[in-house]
Amino acid sequence: MKQWMINIILFSLTIVAILIALLKATPFEITGDAYIGIIVTLLSIASTLVIGYQIYNAIEFRKEINNQKRQYELVLQKSQEIDKKFCEQEYQIQEGFDLISSLINYNSIDGIAQAFYSMHHALLSSIETNRTDYEWIFSYLREFISKFCNQTFSLPFFTQVKGIHYVKTSENINMPLKELVDIYLTLIKDDENKIRANSNFYKIQLEYNRIMKLFYQRIENIVSNPNEEITDEERSKIINPS
Repeated sequence: MKQWMINIILFSLTIVAILIALLKATPFEITGDAYIGIIVTLLSIASTLVIGYQIYNAIEFRKEINNQKRQYELVLQKSQEIDKKFCEQEYQIQEGFDLISSLINYNSIDGIAQAFYSMHHALLSSIETNRTDYEWIFSYLREFISKFCNQTFSLPFFTQVKGIHYVKTSENINMPLKELVDIYLTLIKDDENKIRANSNFYKIQLEYNRIMKLFYQRIENIVSNPNEEITDEERSKIINPS
């Protein structure tokens, strides 16, 4: 019980004691009405003290609830921060896996298409992290685009029948070049749509648009004329944008 509450009780008892002392000092006759009046007064004082104490408890209880609410909000905030860091670590791990996969494919035979896909796929995770430097990722994507050719999607041999270019896949199946390229583009466009829909897309939007424009132009050139090789000037414009 708080000190101010104790003080009120002591003060009330003091008043009662003074009244009793005065009654004893002054001779008088206690009638039934006076007795009832005294009892009612004492009951009123007791009721007032009880009500005051309940009000005090209600105020203290509300303060405790507010304090518990603040503590809960702090715990919830820390929990959200931990979850955010955990998710970011997962994105960083996935990003690292995709980047390593891309570089491995880049250094393998005929792995340019897969290298571009993995590096491009890594952006899905990169934009979810606190990364601010994307230049080296875009540099690799430009490098990959400059090395795209007809053999990127097939074995070294291809044929042309009625204006349609056919390529032999790794499963030794003859397939129209455009059909094979469209299958590959389906995977790229699926990731592209997810990247563009991400709330953090603004961080890479400008350079990403340039990269994808170069990519689709190069793919279109390969499909329309697979025999035409990229020139040094075209390669330089892709790798070193003005």
